[in-house]
Amino acid sequence: MCEIGRQGSLQQPAPEAINQRQQDEFGLQNGESHFRRLLDKLPAGAYTCDPEGLITYYNQHAVKLWGRAPKLNDPEDRFCGSFKLFAPDGSPITHDRCWMAQALKTNEGYNKREIVIERPDGRRLSALAHANPIHDESGNLIGAVNVLVDITERKRAEEELRTVREAERSRIARDLHDGVLQDLAAVVQGLEAARIEQKAQSDGRVDDVELYQEIATLRHAASKLRRAVYDLRSQKAPPFLTAVESLVEVNLQRDPDCKLRLEVQYDFPREIPEKKGRELLRIVQEALTNATCHSMARNIRVSLKAEEADSIVMEVADDGRGFDPASANGGVGIVGMRERTSLLGGDMVICSEPGKGTSVRVRVPRF
Repeated sequence: MCEIGRQGSLQQPAPEAINQRQQDEFGLQNGESHFRRLLDKLPAGAYTCDPEGLITYYNQHAVKLWGRAPKLNDPEDRFCGSFKLFAPDGSPITHDRCWMAQALKTNEGYNKREIVIERPDGRRLSALAHANPIHDESGNLIGAVNVLVDITERKRAEEELRTVREAERSRIARDLHDGVLQDLAAVVQGLEAARIEQKAQSDGRVDDVELYQEIATLRHAASKLRRAVYDLRSQKAPPFLTAVESLVEVNLQRDPDCKLRLEVQYDFPREIPEKKGRELLRIVQEALTNATCHSMARNIRVSLKAEEADSIVMEVADDGRGFDPASANGGVGIVGMRERTSLLGGDMVICSEPGKGTSVRVRVPRF
């Protein structure tokens, strides 16, 4: 822009100012070109949007994932180049609610968030979204980048493994019911018949209390085995909160001297997708096992709460002997919990110190 000097004449910018501006523009263009070359080399779909959500760039992996090439800088393709989007539970997601849109609206990053992409040919692919805002040197929001990692094959393998496990569960349930449970019932009937005969021969004067107790114990064991067979055959998992309550009750019975309480925040969702609930329950179970079997804790708290609009938080805290998390990162239990949390697109934080208890806090997306 020109300025008017004291004599009313137009003053042109100094040559050094023009050179600096040209250098800045060249540096910006060079940096953007370098960034795009990096995106092209990624073995995953990647694209960028401006602050308004218009797509400014995408690599060929994104085209392959979407099944289409969206228009650049066009309002018809905002936030994402996919044909349709769905949550992992199958519910539809509008483009203005996808993770790229959330990153631009909240100016925060959303990483490892599972999403289902439907291509124009009807095929659906599962991906992990990593949407993060981009800022200039002054900290101003200038856009966002989203990296989409295709996990379709991994999900298919997990589903096949789940099918195999369910078939194995059915086989075990069948073997227990047709074999062990029937044999146990026969033993109980035989012992009961022997007790009745013994009592009859003594004209009711003799009643073997120990034998009666043993029969009662066997009947109780048979009852528990029937419940186990029912659980094995049950195809539908119980609601997450019901499962957590049962898990807490089991641990209470295991060690009545340990005070274990469950705290559920009023706005914690009553319904959680089955797969997410199953993985979260295993994390809770592992954390409770560590607290009850290894920490020597006398007080354990399990808390479930909602955080913001799109996250839920689970925490298991105890007053046990604690440990140094840095020296336990390779433990099988901790590694397993971290892997499950990562698959859910969340994060896990372990706070512990020798003699000062342990807290395991897991935060995952609600949907």
